[in-house]
Amino acid sequence: MRWSDLEPEPGIVDALEHAGPRPADGNQNEKRGWSERFANACAVTIANELRRLPVLQKKRILPRDLKTGTEPLTPLGAGTSKRIDVTVADVLLGLEIGVSLKGLNFRDVGNGNFDKNLTGRLYELGDEVRLIHEHLPHAFMAGIFFLPIEAAADKQKGRSSFAHTVVKLRERTGRLDPALAHHAPRCDIGFVGLYATGDEAGGYARGAVRFLNVMERPPFRGRPMLESTQSLSEVVEETVARAMDRVHIDWADPEPDA
Repeated sequence: MRWSDLEPEPGIVDALEHAGPRPADGNQNEKRGWSERFANACAVTIANELRRLPVLQKKRILPRDLKTGTEPLTPLGAGTSKRIDVTVADVLLGLEIGVSLKGLNFRDVGNGNFDKNLTGRLYELGDEVRLIHEHLPHAFMAGIFFLPIEAAADKQKGRSSFAHTVVKLRERTGRLDPALAHHAPRCDIGFVGLYATGDEAGGYARGAVRFLNVMERPPFRGRPMLESTQSLSEVVEETVARAMDRVHIDWADPEPDA
């Protein structure tokens, strides 16, 4: 399969519909508003995927829908709370899994690249994750960046905005030990997603999306091979598996008894 063969992801289609027409030539306020609406709807989509997993049936997963509100205010303890895009919480243990969504949805007017605001988005993510981990060291935090598929080939020289985002998020992902204070700003897992609006020249289906785990190698320029990427449901399943230490292990056979 190729990217042009992908079927739409219904939740991403809904997010694009909710966000409305993309103001590619609009002002910053219009672009910011579109990005916020898209992120809010993507948060509901991810929460819905989490709710489908049997292992989370007894957990409190937010947001529920756009009508009841997004970015739930999550208590962290000691009178501190934080708004997190998607949360999985236990009645007794509190926050167990958090997902922070960031987007680089529009080209820079000056150079036509998508990664102009990447540094600022990474600082936002680091501050958010640091605050959560300082209060709840064992909370599992996932960082997910969304970029349009054009971001994989937006530069004639140097690595694409997609590749740049993967590399920079990788540098801020992975904690060796929750007790290490200097690892508090780091995500526990990270993904960068490429989505199609349906207006691209490549003939991609509107709402098609694939994600690359930032620990995988991105191409310097161009779209990643599909076999190296994951669907939305696979991203959610891997995040929960990692958070709950349910990663599959291939056990070795023991030496037979004499």
